[in-house]
Amino acid sequence: MWQRLTNSIQSLKTYGDLSPDLRLRCRVNLALRDRPYHRLERWHQTFWQPLEVSSEIAEFVYQQMESYSGLKFAYVLPSDRLTEDLSLPLVCWFDWESTLCDDFYDRFGVDISSRFNVSHLATIQEFVVFLNQQSRLVNYS
Repeated sequence: MWQRLTNSIQSLKTYGDLSPDLRLRCRVNLALRDRPYHRLERWHQTFWQPLEVSSEIAEFVYQQMESYSGLKFAYVLPSDRLTEDLSLPLVCWFDWESTLCDDFYDRFGVDISSRFNVSHLATIQEFVVFLNQQSRLVNYS
């Protein structure tokens, strides 16, 4: 019985370290709301079509990253920095990168887990372009 209680207490202690910072998430979302709202189609056409990013990748990022981070991606710009502006490491669950790799594989059939390192990507644009390049690997395999 004591072991179960000890495990429960330990779980509560680590939960805070592994869970998103909801206050910071709220602050980031408030800052983003000062910008124009872009529905998915417009987000793709405005920012990603000129860079030859597929609509499937734009949709994946728009939907999945909003799910992982709780941030409203309708307000996110290509120039937004992943860490400094969006605080992704702090507003996402600790395992969001692993989940992204799994979801990417499920959706596009490409395993990016050995190539994806968010610390090597500074902006949303670098992130989206990277994913777009990876999605094309399935066509050349």
